[in-house]
Amino acid sequence: MRSKTGVRHYFAEGITTRGYISLLPNMMPSWQRAYILLGGPGTGKSTLIKVIGLELLDRGYDIDFLRSARDPDSMAGFIMPRKGLAMLDAMEVSPLRWRAPGVVENFIDFNVFCSELNLEKQRTTILRLENQLQELQMILEEELAAELGVLIGNRPGKLPLEREDLSWILGNSAHLKVKKEHTGPWPLAKNALRLLQKSVVNPYFLHGLTAEGWLNLAPYFLADFDQIRLEGEETLDALDWVLREAQQLGQRIDIVLHPLNPDEVIGIVFPERHLAIWQGNPENLKDQGLDRPFSKKLVETLASWQTHRAELKGHYMETVNFDQLDSYRETILNQILGNLQKKT
Repeated sequence: MRSKTGVRHYFAEGITTRGYISLLPNMMPSWQRAYILLGGPGTGKSTLIKVIGLELLDRGYDIDFLRSARDPDSMAGFIMPRKGLAMLDAMEVSPLRWRAPGVVENFIDFNVFCSELNLEKQRTTILRLENQLQELQMILEEELAAELGVLIGNRPGKLPLEREDLSWILGNSAHLKVKKEHTGPWPLAKNALRLLQKSVVNPYFLHGLTAEGWLNLAPYFLADFDQIRLEGEETLDALDWVLREAQQLGQRIDIVLHPLNPDEVIGIVFPERHLAIWQGNPENLKDQGLDRPFSKKLVETLASWQTHRAELKGHYMETVNFDQLDSYRETILNQILGNLQKKT
């Protein structure tokens, strides 16, 4: 989601039919420092991430906010792509096995803002809720696998895009005057995970799963971009060719993965050209095969997951000293600003 210049919102992880997928390892090679926030949900980590990110944005820094794949309305972290600095909620991203060599890590334990006595009183309930959430996530992944089977079965095959069209796209001016909507065929790439190994490519998700349906960040993310909207499914050869052409021109490429099937690319973004190539209309979930209503069991599982999570957050919140946490935010902000000034 993009609400003002210099800020983007997207998902670095996704709950897919292939399990919980994290794209953070592909992002970390460019990082130099990461602030890792530890503690349970409801202890103020997401709020701190949002407040500090906005403070840095107001000071003129570019900020990428990472939405939580488990709770799309919450922040899982932020990245300063031009400065190599990140802040992550360890409970909202994959386990710390993704830690990259050479990244300076600052761990901040939010349990210090919690009453130990109150935490001990809540311990049994918290453990029960955490176990229930793990069980629900397994059920959720099984239901998503079933959803994908129906989705793929209902999607018609399409013809590949002509390479001459792609040559024009990549060789044209850096910023098109108008949005173009292509009515011809658009081949959509399979086996995208193989392409993620190329350093020029930055992958992410723009769709989050909620009980009310898909949260679609694409229209906001692409609001400042010229859009070439193409129909149909890509072939791997076509996407390979686009990437090779872009690499020869020294361009950075962002690719958007399908939220259910991470092997499939649904959009290619050229940030330096303010240009996005998309399967269909980014505002229309039907063009990505995401318009089908969720099954009753999937909706019930998502609703149950959200209810249990809200209950878990409530128990943690009862233990937090928020006045102490508020005063600590200024300390963290000043520390980050100090690190950024040293680099300049």
